[in-house]
Amino acid sequence: MALSDRDILIYAALGFSVWLSGVLEVRWFGQTLFESGALVSALAALIVAVAICLIFRTTMNWRGTVKSLSVTVAVVMALPGLFGEAARQLLFVWATGLKPQTEPAFAATIFFGNAVLLGYALFRQRNAR
Repeated sequence: MALSDRDILIYAALGFSVWLSGVLEVRWFGQTLFESGALVSALAALIVAVAICLIFRTTMNWRGTVKSLSVTVAVVMALPGLFGEAARQLLFVWATGLKPQTEPAFAATIFFGNAVLLGYALFRQRNAR
């Protein structure tokens, strides 16, 4: 079984919108999240990771996608945001409004969230029944 073109577009659009909403939230609340110390940044990263996994799981259930496609869905969801973040870091570093020394904490949060998503997808796929 494979994802349809429509499902790929839906999951990719969802992944991009999650990343874009994260960038906008950081624009508004980034100084509080990433310039208030390591504990606050770590908590923000954990909340982001849990939220992404919940969005992933809920969307897979809504679309009726089988668990054996979990890794494929996670990759499709993650890629637009990873490409978007690379472009933002190269061309639009000002978009988050963060100080240069706190930009790495934001990037680390994105990488952590994607790593947790991929790990969770692998877990779901390996335990598919």
